[in-house]
This record gives sequence, C-alpha cells and structure tokens, in this order.
Amino acid sequence: MPYLIPVQYHRMEYPAQIIPTISEVAGHFDIKSLRCHGNYSLHTEYSYGSRRFSSPAVQPYDRIKSANSHGIPKLWYDREWSMEFAEFILDCTSFRKPPEILEIHPPFSDYADLPTFLTYFRVFQKRISERYPETKIFIENRSGSVYREGKFILSTMEQLLELSDLIDKNHLTLRITLDIPQLFTAHGISPSRLKEMQNLFDEIKRIRHNIEGIHLWGKKENQNGRRIAHHGDLNNYFKGRNHFKEAFLQSMHQSFDDDLHRYFVPEVNSNSKDLQSIVGDLVESGFIFVH
Repeated sequence: MPYLIPVQYHRMEYPAQIIPTISEVAGHFDIKSLRCHGNYSLHTEYSYGSRRFSSPAVQPYDRIKSANSHGIPKLWYDREWSMEFAEFILDCTSFRKPPEILEIHPPFSDYADLPTFLTYFRVFQKRISERYPETKIFIENRSGSVYREGKFILSTMEQLLELSDLIDKNHLTLRITLDIPQLFTAHGISPSRLKEMQNLFDEIKRIRHNIEGIHLWGKKENQNGRRIAHHGDLNNYFKGRNHFKEAFLQSMHQSFDDDLHRYFVPEVNSNSKDLQSIVGDLVESGFIFVH
C-alpha cells in the first residue's frame, strides 16, 4: 500500500480525520526566527528570487552572503559555503529540538554538477550529523528561478535517475523529496501528454527506494487568466480533465505502492478547501494517511 505522513503546511487544514504531527517550517536566508512547535521539517533556502540576507543567523557567514547573483543565493557554491551552511542551520535551530527533516535544494549548473554537489554535501552532512544524528536530509527537485546564469541541476527525470544511482553507489543517506508538479513543469507535462506522464511515473518507480517525501499542489487561473502555482486543487491543475486526473492518481498509486511511509507536503497557498480536495483525491485512489 502507499502510505503518506501528513505534514502541516502553513495554517491550512487537512480533513478532520487527518491530524499532522509534524510541521514544515521556513528556514531561508531572510528568516528572522523559526516559528515551530513540536516536530518540524526545516525548509531551507530554495533560491527562487533575491534575498536581502537579513537573518541575524546568517550575518557571521561571509561566504553565504557573497555567493549570490543579484541577490539570488548560489547554493552549494563550494566547500566553504557548505561548511557555513551547516553552521547557519545549527545556529537557527540551537534553541529548539533538532529538526526531524532538513529539506535542501540543488545548486545551479553554471558552477556545479551532481558529483560536485555530493562532494560538498558530504562536508555539510558530517557537521549536521555530529549534532543531529537522527535528522533526515532530503533534497527537493527544482524547476524555475529568476536566476539566469544556469539552471537547477536536479530538475528532470534524467537528473533524478543520476542522483539516485549516485546515492546507491556511494551508500549515501541523502534521500529525495519529489515535487511532482515541478517535475511535470520540467518535462512540459500537460493533459495532452498522457503517455509522457505515465512514462515519468514508470521511471519514478525505479528510484522510489530513495524517495521519502512527496510535494503536491494545484495551479489555477487568476482573474487575468494567468495560471498561479500553489493555488487550487488537482481539478484546477489538470484543467477539469477528469480522465487525466484519474490516470495521474492511478499512476502515482502504482509508483508508490511499496509500503514505505513517505512524508507528504501539500504546498497549497490558496485555502484549506483546495488542500482537502487534493487529500480527498489521494484517499479515494487508495493512499493511506498515517501518523
């Protein structure tokens, strides 16, 4: 069976019978303090747009502050950056319980590739594990940034396959949290490309042993007809084409039907009704939410 561990996202409410016991907490470079109670997943800097680098915790770290392009952070820029990033996270969390999960994000292609990233990641992981040996570290696939000098090195299915292979060959504890809409964006998946969508899930099944988190959200039009990410439900995302939504849910179920418990983050910024609609679709298709 496919099992999902619900993660609280902002103040959105799950259906009444589903009670999250872990929350996602923002931990980017401009965050002033962590807002968390109980168990939490720390969502670290994701480099979509520019930062002021205004967080008190980031002030001691010159390499983090200097490694940017027009204010957009260059994640995993070098060994020094990686060491400072670990200390930044330890500073941010020093007066709280250790995070259950650290969610990190990939660097850009103009200065790093996956093997290079993993070299720097090991430096980071060593320091984090010294203080927080039980904390899990997940990396999220990314697609889309105002950064113009390169692209994220973990966006496409091919890159996810390469990373999974490197994880296996090097016996790494790093795991993947799969943002499905971002993967679809990277591959241009739309309701007219049903077979391509199903092929992606066939590939996902090959690496599911390294996937321990799932992100899902909607996309709907605003008053000007522009499609807005992280708003709406799956009906909006698939433009009301129920046959495609049903095929999506069936393919997703088949890919994750392995009894592994995965963290589920519903990145919905619109309202609780949309989140509940997405969760309802998952439950109806056979996903089981657990604590």
